[in-house]
Amino acid sequence: MSTREHGGKTPSVAELEKYVREKTKLEFWVSTGDRLSGKLRWFDDEVFALSDDAGDAVTLLKSSVIGYKPATT
Repeated sequence: MSTREHGGKTPSVAELEKYVREKTKLEFWVSTGDRLSGKLRWFDDEVFALSDDAGDAVTLLKSSVIGYKPATT
């Protein structure tokens, strides 16, 4: 979810852990204007680690992420 959807707050660790546990596909918007999607594999204070549709590993720096939400497709 974007920080706007959370009233300006970042998502909780519990919410992110739920996405990992349930293998939820997420869409991420990054500062370059690109949109990436994948299942959240793990995260820490600095990165999100995803698996894209092909199963390839993608690592996103949190500082480059503008927002994200569960994918609709």
